[in-house]
Amino acid sequence: MLSNQASTAITASKSIQDSDLATLAISSSVAAYVRSLTTNASRSSTQQALTLAADILSPGFLPPSKGPGRNGNGSERFHKTCQLPFHQLRTDRLAELRAELLRSGSSTSTINKVLAAVKGVLYQCWKSQFIDGETLARAKASLTVVKGTTVQKGRHLTKMELAKIFRVIAKTENPAAARDAALLALLCIGLRRAEVASVSMKDYQQDSGRLVVHGKGNKERAVFLTNGAKSAIDDWIRIRGQSKSNALLLQVNKGGKIIDAGITAQSVYSALLKRSAESGVLCSPHDLRRTFAGECLNSGVDIVTVQHLMGHSSPTTTARYDRRPEETLKLAMAAISVPYVACNK
Repeated sequence: MLSNQASTAITASKSIQDSDLATLAISSSVAAYVRSLTTNASRSSTQQALTLAADILSPGFLPPSKGPGRNGNGSERFHKTCQLPFHQLRTDRLAELRAELLRSGSSTSTINKVLAAVKGVLYQCWKSQFIDGETLARAKASLTVVKGTTVQKGRHLTKMELAKIFRVIAKTENPAAARDAALLALLCIGLRRAEVASVSMKDYQQDSGRLVVHGKGNKERAVFLTNGAKSAIDDWIRIRGQSKSNALLLQVNKGGKIIDAGITAQSVYSALLKRSAESGVLCSPHDLRRTFAGECLNSGVDIVTVQHLMGHSSPTTTARYDRRPEETLKLAMAAISVPYVACNK
């Protein structure tokens, strides 16, 4: 069972409520560390990473998994994980954790996510004075990062595929069509789905197209909407009209009535899932973010500028988003001339 779980990439699932985390954090370094994370996505993935670590470090300590998602028992298993005394773990057990993850065939990113989560808990144990600095240093030495690369997930959409989704949306006779087109436009310019959901009216300057994006870790960045992206947002604002809500993107009920309430990151995902299924172009919000990165690089935009537009802390992260087809690599190689001279036979 552990090998199957370990070989599956860690994905977000239904998170424990903040009130529960606050209660658990009083006596648990695990919960205290998770609660210190700033986004729901990082909390959720870290919970799963620590649960996986607990399964390996203490076999049989957690109840068997009933599967991922809403129908699973992830919250129950994480509650139990919070009871595991990480501060009492010996360095040889931590080294065994790393070795077991490697033997299980887990991806490099999954292994490093688990190791980073455990190191985060141990750092929390040090802050709570459960362990000293020397113990923390030895523990970290047993949890060194695993080097390696794996085939990147996700895809790069063509302009024809994106146009197909927009055409399907345009055929819908409902204010939701304009809202979803605006939503899709924001995804197309590299915003994360949580960033799309959090955009407010005051963040957008309609005359200049300047949009302030609230990213991870309370970081803000400015992007500028042009051509189709600006038209999609401006058309939605015209249909949106006045609202008591400050949110740019509002809910639309089944009857086509616009509700004075903003949407959630899950709503962004669901809307794209619906529209992509209708168009036959299956994709995720992050695929559109990857496509934005690739299109920028194709157009000659330097990677540091793309990094800032996407809200990455490092251009190395930005480079990992490149999912352009192999044809791009072939064209790049074609630009290199090798002055070969045929040998006399």
